[in-house]
Amino acid sequence: MASRLSKACNISQKVRQEVMERDESKCFICGCCNSLQIAHYISRARLGLGIAKNLGVMCIHCHREYDNGKYHNEIKKLFIEHLKAHYPDWDENKLTYRKEQ
Repeated sequence: MASRLSKACNISQKVRQEVMERDESKCFICGCCNSLQIAHYISRARLGLGIAKNLGVMCIHCHREYDNGKYHNEIKKLFIEHLKAHYPDWDENKLTYRKEQ
């Protein structure tokens, strides 16, 4: 049986579909429609939740750059703008797992 932490950080099929539809099935960074992935704004390793407000569609190249590349800070700024545009109440402090959840 999966732990609460695991369930909170994993991305359900329903949320995947919601994010793909929201981002029009293209990378919100470069607009590419190939090799798409769902990226966490706050990573699962940092207890980022698997909710739409913490996720975006990225192509494999942009996702790799966001996770490990020299353009991480630039992509992070774009990620924040993207999420705030879709969620006016977006709050980075509400995107991580807390034990009391």
